[in-house]
Amino acid sequence: MAKRKQFNIHDLYPADYCFDWEAFEKDPEGYKFTEADIAYSNAMELERYEAEVPMTPYEKRLLRKWVISGHSPRDNGGSKYLCLSSNAPYDYLDVYRMDREIERDMKGMNSEEQKAYLMEYMGWTDEPEPEGSQDWLSMEDADYTPF
Repeated sequence: MAKRKQFNIHDLYPADYCFDWEAFEKDPEGYKFTEADIAYSNAMELERYEAEVPMTPYEKRLLRKWVISGHSPRDNGGSKYLCLSSNAPYDYLDVYRMDREIERDMKGMNSEEQKAYLMEYMGWTDEPEPEGSQDWLSMEDADYTPF
């Protein structure tokens, strides 16, 4: 069996890559980053990320494929189950791990149980709000203006 080639993070960008500082300094606001610039930045971020974050070999391979496809390791790949629109910074590996946890927890559940589990996971309830817990002014107070 052929031995798999050792992964080298520096293979993710051209061997002769050199950032064009002269063009960047002439017009920093209008500078267009090239594919090589982005690939280099992603590779360096991957190198730092792998040093900081403990991960399994499988997670490392997934993350490397994600970066090879043109993304930063800090990019959010999107969840199969959750709408991650909060301000919490979820990166690719965080979302992958959350999805795996949800898959493990939902194993053997029917679709109704899965729906209830996901709603509870996200903090949603079907219970009506108690009377008087409105966050807005009622129509009776419509003529009241604080200004």
